Amino acid sequence: MAKALQIDPRDNVAVVLSDVQAEEEVLVNTESGAVSLKSLSNITFGHKIALKDFEANEAIIKYGEEIGKANAAIQAGEWIHLHNVYCERGRDEK
Repeated sequence: MAKALQIDPRDNVAVVLSDVQAEEEVLVNTESGAVSLKSLSNITFGHKIALKDFEANEAIIKYGEEIGKANAAIQAGEWIHLHNVYCERGRDEK
């Protein structure tokens, strides 16, 4: 079974601690205990896995801070990366 770590208790994503294959069970260590979820994607070591279902435009939280928003619905167990997250921080709107 693969493992992942929720870095901050406010996080709604976790970091996988090895390469994970789609359909593989992932044990996520959280401050309140371990939870298990099924990976819906292949996820490379060090990348993020969704701990919950997200609606489009919902905040992605890592390190206890918003790192972006879902650009479409995301299911728990999916890979969280540039293909499904956008960030407006630092954009110069002119």
